[in-house]
Amino acid sequence: MISNFKFQITNSSRGSILLEAFIAVMVIGIVFALLLDVAALSLKTSTFVRQSSQANFMAKESMETVRSFRDGTTWASNGLGTLNTGAANPYYFILNTGTNPATWTLSSGTETVGIFTRNIVFDKVSRDPTTQHIESIYNASHDDPNTRRATVTVSFLSKTLTLVSYFTNWK
Repeated sequence: MISNFKFQITNSSRGSILLEAFIAVMVIGIVFALLLDVAALSLKTSTFVRQSSQANFMAKESMETVRSFRDGTTWASNGLGTLNTGAANPYYFILNTGTNPATWTLSSGTETVGIFTRNIVFDKVSRDPTTQHIESIYNASHDDPNTRRATVTVSFLSKTLTLVSYFTNWK
């Protein structure tokens, strides 16, 4: 026995189909907006990581340059022992390619490379007379004329990276 079924769309089911379509469009729109937010956050994060890596590289490069400068100069005549110290005396390095081999020379001020600024500040160091450990606060009566603290600062956007190292007159 075969029966005939009639399917009729009533006014109330037409309204519910429209409501279901509207809800489906809203859900798709929300999912799309969330995906765009995730993509934007991912792009922002990767840009920050790249910039942070570049700043870290620049700071390490500056420390290696200080080491090269120290090794290529005489401490007390043209090296680290003759530099003005303190935050009021920042320096940056310039590669002098006019010499063979090329040498690093110090220049007063702050260097700007793209969005980055960097400088190096040298400070005098004092040592505890009994333990010979470096003192955290400089004491002029315990001055160690053969040690300097180098502080490299690299700034970009509203971020600052600081690297500190100690250099001695090893020659």
